[in-house]
Amino acid sequence: KMNDVAGSGLSADRIAERAKQKLKDAEEVVDHARRRLQEAEEQLARAKGIFIEADLQRDCSWNNMYRRLIQYKKEHDGDVLVLTSKDSSPEIKKLAKWVQNQRVHYKCFVTGDKKHIKEHRIDALNRVGFVWNVIEHSWNSNFNALVIHYEKYGHFEVTKSESVKLRNFVANLRKAFRRKMDGLFQKELTDERIKRLNAIGFTFNGEVEMNNARPKKDEEDVQFDHLYNLLVDFKETYGHVQVSKMMKIWHHGDEEPTRKEYKRLPFFIARVRNEHEYFLEGKPCVLDSERVQKLTDLGIKWKRPASESRKGSGAKRQKREKAAQEDCDNRNGENVEDDEEILTARDRCIGSTAANNYNMME
Repeated sequence: KMNDVAGSGLSADRIAERAKQKLKDAEEVVDHARRRLQEAEEQLARAKGIFIEADLQRDCSWNNMYRRLIQYKKEHDGDVLVLTSKDSSPEIKKLAKWVQNQRVHYKCFVTGDKKHIKEHRIDALNRVGFVWNVIEHSWNSNFNALVIHYEKYGHFEVTKSESVKLRNFVANLRKAFRRKMDGLFQKELTDERIKRLNAIGFTFNGEVEMNNARPKKDEEDVQFDHLYNLLVDFKETYGHVQVSKMMKIWHHGDEEPTRKEYKRLPFFIARVRNEHEYFLEGKPCVLDSERVQKLTDLGIKWKRPASESRKGSGAKRQKREKAAQEDCDNRNGENVEDDEEILTARDRCIGSTAANNYNMME
């Protein structure tokens, strides 16, 4: 190459300058192409925006509900959740149902099924602050409220007078954390959420120093004691704890409960029965030996363990047949001469049909 350079009469410096100039020209071409690409993308975005606005102006059911959502947001201080109650108007209930459907359609969209909602409609909903995941939104809202509470008071203990909702949020966090530490799966308390809570110094055990603070009984214990006493009062009134039976009578209007709180008892009984299964397995639960005994004495009928045989399941019959077979095998091993005695044992344990089959085999 050096010989070629020398033969051409060009110096190495001259060749280097030409190479630099070509590189510079190439960079200018690339920069020009990038500017053209950026301009094209901007034009595409403007065209897309024009298309979306034009499509949203069409008179169709989706656009009408979308405009109703925008109006609802203006009337409710930026709220787009559209929560309903029994007193809500039919129009609000219809809008709430539409909002729920959009969330379902969005889940289909992200999994590849894009026939239910178009991408530009998702963009339109995002522009108004649409909430796709209500549970995540609620958790984040409570978390932000907890941060504000800590900045104001310097601790995470929330009283009912301050906020019942935030107090329940804190209690549920600590309960979920205890269960997570015991090895139970807690979907609402992910590792990422724990990191966020640790970042603000949240105390999962609730042991903080507060001025004039009094030791408080665990809210779960308070609730259990209240409902247990309510069940005791129910039995004193009706003479039994068959709450579901009375619920049917109350539902048909044949009779009214002496206390409206009695209608909470079916859920309480269902819960303690589920907790009783955890108790038998040795897992963390709200029950202990004393509570189980108190509920048993009161008349609560517990669920049978899965390992226990049930009526009609055939387990008892199989157990009898197995015992009879073992009895016969033991007798044969001892060389018992009286075959009729063996047959009698089989006939007594298995039944005449099995005995006849045995005779046929003999």
